Amino acid sequence: MSGIWQGLDVTRQFLIVAGIVVCGSMALLGEWLSGQIAANQLRSRAESGALYMEGFLARHIEGNADNPQVSPARQEELDELLIGTDLARRVEGFRIWRHDGLVIYSTNKSLIGKTFPSEDIEHAFKGRVVAQLEDSHDDGEDDGPAATHRPLIEIYAPIYRPGTRDIIAVGELYEEAGEFVVQRNRVQRHTWVIVGATSLAIMALLFLIVRRASRTIAGQRAVLKTQLAQARALAEQNTELRKAADRSRMDATQSNEQLLNRIGADLHDGPVQLLSLLILKLSGSAASANLPKVALERVPEIKGGELAPVHIARLVLTELRELSTDLVVPEIEHMPLEAALQMAVEQHEYATGSKVLSAYGKLPERVAHPLKICLYRVVQEGLNNAFRHGGGRGQRVSASSDLSEIVVTIADEGPGIAPESSTDRHRPLGLQGIRNRVAAFRGHVDIRPGPVSGTELRVTVPMEGNSL
Repeated sequence: MSGIWQGLDVTRQFLIVAGIVVCGSMALLGEWLSGQIAANQLRSRAESGALYMEGFLARHIEGNADNPQVSPARQEELDELLIGTDLARRVEGFRIWRHDGLVIYSTNKSLIGKTFPSEDIEHAFKGRVVAQLEDSHDDGEDDGPAATHRPLIEIYAPIYRPGTRDIIAVGELYEEAGEFVVQRNRVQRHTWVIVGATSLAIMALLFLIVRRASRTIAGQRAVLKTQLAQARALAEQNTELRKAADRSRMDATQSNEQLLNRIGADLHDGPVQLLSLLILKLSGSAASANLPKVALERVPEIKGGELAPVHIARLVLTELRELSTDLVVPEIEHMPLEAALQMAVEQHEYATGSKVLSAYGKLPERVAHPLKICLYRVVQEGLNNAFRHGGGRGQRVSASSDLSEIVVTIADEGPGIAPESSTDRHRPLGLQGIRNRVAAFRGHVDIRPGPVSGTELRVTVPMEGNSL
């Protein structure tokens, strides 16, 4: 049962509880009001009958309070008024009682002189008007005429001595109550209709209030569920971002190690070998034939089969310059982004002797310095790849931005990019290094074939959180 109740929504629970409480309360109220109205109607009729009996019967009673009498002449006058007249159709019967319960007058002559003790008579002699509604009545008490089945109002009222407040007798009358019952029932029906309409109005108003509150609660519950789902999604996203950051940190560490290994290999295969050659040449203790092939491939001039020391020194200087160009970031901190990217293009043209077409859209004047370095390295590495794998043909750099992101594209018209090789030189970053750097700024890298030939490297970085 509790499960069924818990399964109901707030509106249905309210309707059940409010229906029981309000309907029960209104039923009690309606019953009380109906009873009060009927009692007040009966009291009003009783007071009217009491006034009638006091004004009509008092002058027919003779004697004092201890022994009131109705003379035969007065009885005949009362009979003429109360028996067989229009008044008799409304009044079923009259009686006049003495204090000890003796009937001193009655329209039912068989009751005169008989005693019928009654609490109602006692109350009337104390000055109270007693009235009650009877659906049927035996007018002869225990030995009178046949009973009537018409509803009657029985009224006991004190009769005062004229001009005083001394009670000398009690009058009793039975008034026909058919019209009274009809009127009472009609008023009671109207009372129940009003109570019922009021109950429905109260229920309707409370229902509207509760339904509105229920909808508000349901809406707030839905919002809370949505916010909870969003919070969980953000928590999961944060978890993924933390994992991605961990992976990027590990990849960056690995890239740095690869960079250091590559620098060491380049130094060993280039300047170190050439310096060894120079030392041997100056000491005259070695011939060029005993040097590694990689060192000989770098010497452009041979005089008389021997290596010129000056040429070897120039080669060492060239090698070191090439390495330093890749390792040292230019002073671009205070440059606009477009100038920094153009510097990377110009350095590539100077180092390779190739031509690069550049086009820049509307770029932000100020971005975070780490992002500027990242995009500088992207252009640097992208052009190195274009020169190495595409022979420098059709090299292009373009950059643009809007309110949401910055897009940098490096393209060439060569045969296409080849898989990275661990022996490739002049690659301080590599494609994986580019991806790691761009991922640190929540960007992404897209490498795809060009529209006709060659390769296109496209980097997209969001503006949010990366601009100044």
